[in-house]
Amino acid sequence: MEKNAIIMAAGKSDRFAPFSYEKPKGLFIVRGEVLIERQIEQLIEADVNEIYVVVGYMKEKFFYLEQKYPQVQLVVNNTYGKYGNIYSLYVTREYLKNTFICCADHYFLSNPFLENNIENKSYRACTYIAGKFREFGIDYSDANIITGCYVGGKDRMAMIGHAYFNERFSKIFRKTLEDEIDDFGVANMFWEQYYATHLKDLTLYMNKFDKNELLEFDSIDDLRQFDSDFLLNVDSEIVNNICKTLDCHPNEIKEIEIIQAGLTNVSFKFSVNGHEYVYRHPGGTADNLIDRKTELYTQYKAKEYNLDNSLIYMDKTGWKISHFIQNIIPCDIISNETHLKQSMEALHKTQEMPITDEVKLFDNVIEGKKLMAKACSTKGNLFKEFEELISKVDLVDSFVKEEREKYGIELVVSHNDVYEPNFISTTEGDFYLIDWEYSGINDPVNDVAAIFTRYEYTEDIREKLLKSFYNRELTELEHRHAMGQSILTAFYWINWGLFKGSVGEDDGFFFLPAYRYLVKHVDDVIDSYEEI
Repeated sequence: MEKNAIIMAAGKSDRFAPFSYEKPKGLFIVRGEVLIERQIEQLIEADVNEIYVVVGYMKEKFFYLEQKYPQVQLVVNNTYGKYGNIYSLYVTREYLKNTFICCADHYFLSNPFLENNIENKSYRACTYIAGKFREFGIDYSDANIITGCYVGGKDRMAMIGHAYFNERFSKIFRKTLEDEIDDFGVANMFWEQYYATHLKDLTLYMNKFDKNELLEFDSIDDLRQFDSDFLLNVDSEIVNNICKTLDCHPNEIKEIEIIQAGLTNVSFKFSVNGHEYVYRHPGGTADNLIDRKTELYTQYKAKEYNLDNSLIYMDKTGWKISHFIQNIIPCDIISNETHLKQSMEALHKTQEMPITDEVKLFDNVIEGKKLMAKACSTKGNLFKEFEELISKVDLVDSFVKEEREKYGIELVVSHNDVYEPNFISTTEGDFYLIDWEYSGINDPVNDVAAIFTRYEYTEDIREKLLKSFYNRELTELEHRHAMGQSILTAFYWINWGLFKGSVGEDDGFFFLPAYRYLVKHVDDVIDSYEEI
C-alpha cells in the first residue's frame, strides 16, 4: 500500500525566539542533523516517496529541499500568521490519502513510520505524561479508540508526535473540512481541535509510544537538555555576535528569556558567567521605521552623556548588547517629582548632543505621511479617509515652521519616542533614557510633547509637564509653539499606529489617544495662530 506524508512547517515558533527570527524551527540542527531532514529521511526509509512540506514563515529557506530530495514537494500556506495549523491541512487536502501527518520540529529517536500497521488503522501517536501539560489530552476506550480530546491535562495520555490518516478517514476529514473551513473559528484551530468536534464521524486510534521515543521541543531549554551543543551548531549570527562581544563560548550562554517581541525588534535577556545581559535583534519591519545610522550615533552619545550607560556594543545593522539593568522600579513622572525632574534633565541633555551629518532630520509630518502611505497597502486610501485632518495638520505645520524661522527657534537632537516605559529608574537612584531608534533632529519641545500626546492626560498634567520642561512659566509664544508642535507629534503617532495595524501588530496603545488628542486640540491651535 502506497503512503504519503504531509509535514507542517509553516509556523513561526515564537517560543524559540530569538533563533526562530533567523530561521524556522524545522531547520534547527539537533545532534548534528537538520530536524526536518531527519524526518524526511525516516519517511523515505519507510518507502514514503511522496512528501508534501507546507511552508509559510521564511518559506524561501525550505526551497532547497526540493532539490535535495526528489520525493519532496513544497506547498505554500501564506496564512500561517493568521490561522491555525488546520489551514495547512486545508491547503494540502487533495493529497490526503493514506497519509502521515507530521510537524517539521518532531524528533523521533527510532523510525516510527516503519511500524507495521497491518489493519491500516488511522491513529494518533500518544504517550503518557506525568504532571501538567499543554498538549492535547485524550480519553480512550478499551479498544484504544480515542473518545475525547481536549487542550491540556495532568497525569494522563497525551497526543505527542505524528498521526496517520487512512484513505477512508482522509475522505471524510477532507469533505468535512471543505464544508466548514469558512465557518466561524474553524480556520483558527489546531487540526486536533477540529478533529475533536467530529469524534463520532472520525475514528482515530491511540497508538502508544514510549515518552522517550517521540520528542517535541517546547523551548530552547528543552532543546539544550537534549542536545547540549545546540548553540554550537545553531548557525546563528546572534550567538556569534554575543560570543565575539563578550569573549565567551556558546555553551556559556544561559537563561535565555524573551523580554520583548515587538514590531521593530525582539529583545531577550541572557546570562554569561553569572552576569546578565540584554540582546536586541532588529525585527523584519524595522527598516520601515528606523534610521540605524542616526540611532547608532545617538545611542553612543547617550552612553557618553550618562543617559544610558547600560550599552556595551551596538552594530550599524541594529543589533546591540547591553547590561541588564537591575533593581528596576516603576517610573512615574506624573506623581513622582524626582522622576519628573530626572526625565526633564534627560531631555535637556539629549538636546546638548552635537548635530552632525550622522543625524537625520525627523520631520513628524513627512515621516507620518510615509507611514500612512505604507499602511494604505492593506487599509485602503487613508489619505482620503483622513483628508480633512491632514489639511489641518499641514496648516499647523506651516505655522510652526514659520514661527521657528521668525523667532530663531533652532532644531536640536531629539529622542522622539519619549513616554514612561522608555525612562527606567532603579532602587539605587540611577535613571536611564533608553531606546533611541526614533531619534533625530527635531523641534526642542517635541520630546515633552510626545509624552502628553500619547496618553489621555488632563490639561493640568500637560501644563505641569511643559512647566517642568521649561523650569518656569511659559511665555505666550512658547505655549503656542508647544501646542503647535504637539499636533505634529500626535499626527506622527497616529500614523505609527496605522502602520502597526497594517502589518498585523497591536495598534491601540498610541493610535487612539494620539488621535483623540489631535482632534480635540487642532482647531484651537489653528485659531491661536490665525489670531496673530
